[in-house]
Amino acid sequence: MLNNSKSQGDTAKPDTATNEPQSPFPSPSNPRKALQNPSIARYFSHYIADIAPWYDLGDASLAFATSLPEAALESPLPFAAIVALSAVHTSRTTAPSAKAVAEFYHGHCVRLLIDLTAGKNDDEHSKGLALASVCLLRSYEILSEEVDPNRHLQGAYSLAAYNTPQTDDFGSGLRAAGFWNYLREDITFSLFRRCPLKINLAQVPVALPTTGQGTDQDRLNVATLILGRIINACFVASESVTGDSWSCLLQMLREWRGTIPTRFEPFSTLDRGLGLALPSIWLLRDYHDDRLGDKDTKDDILELLALKVCGVAFTANLPSVQVNAFGPIAFCSRFIRTEASRQELIRRLWACKGTIGWPVQRLVSDLEAEWRGPPPTRAPTEDDE
Repeated sequence: MLNNSKSQGDTAKPDTATNEPQSPFPSPSNPRKALQNPSIARYFSHYIADIAPWYDLGDASLAFATSLPEAALESPLPFAAIVALSAVHTSRTTAPSAKAVAEFYHGHCVRLLIDLTAGKNDDEHSKGLALASVCLLRSYEILSEEVDPNRHLQGAYSLAAYNTPQTDDFGSGLRAAGFWNYLREDITFSLFRRCPLKINLAQVPVALPTTGQGTDQDRLNVATLILGRIINACFVASESVTGDSWSCLLQMLREWRGTIPTRFEPFSTLDRGLGLALPSIWLLRDYHDDRLGDKDTKDDILELLALKVCGVAFTANLPSVQVNAFGPIAFCSRFIRTEASRQELIRRLWACKGTIGWPVQRLVSDLEAEWRGPPPTRAPTEDDE
């Protein structure tokens, strides 16, 4: 009799299993309490130390390593996004069993985002947290699926489109950091797919820093805007870029390069330093890029640029640099003609899979298909006119 009856307390107590998916993992509704679980604490720490630098490249404030984790201690959405991304990265690199943790917290992220959208929360802080969180979820979907579903990039667009530097006044903090990370991811996707950006940059001002003024971050962001405009001009659906518009974009790029200090130049280079096939290029900062020299032919220039992109990425040998270089590598490396350089690039891309967890097989397959086909076409230049 006693075993078949329930006390009043038992009857009144809700069955938590019916309210959320059964799981041994703590709910993100109370981040500080969840972090008392040692495994969750390790995922949180892993994000700060190893994954946040992917997003903070060039950001002196380190918003994704500092501001976002601080906010996540009190907010379930960024907390769940951090743990989900950290766990899926772990599942792709060292411990496949972490995938269950990743899926659990990603599911919570989706529900929290739906609730946020339904609530129409216009609070600026909430928008900044949401955009930064979706940037993390964009990386989550890349790591977790062999075929890029592009869902979270679409979601980030809806948040970023109304938070451009024009309306945010080139501000700082999570809103600005989220916008620039979204834009760079939009560019990466476009370089892979050779399609226009989702966001229209025509109305976003390109404010070139005065020579000797501005920060390295300002120069990086302006370069991002210029590259975005070039992509939108080149990958239009119905016609190729016109000579006039191409000249305007080239002039904008020249003006930007005129503001670049000499410290951006490599302090050392070696033409065949990486596997005797790719150049070694050492820079003072991971986000600095190499200026170009003169070559005899356009094909030589295109190959040189591709080799330099690869050289910068793999000489640095940092996940934060390589993650941000996958898009440029995907687009530029098709111009590499030397077989030894091609094979060295493939070898190093496969090595990235073990350390970063990126699904590089798609990139490798696409490059090999490009190299087997006819030479890629290029955009017109002033010399063609």
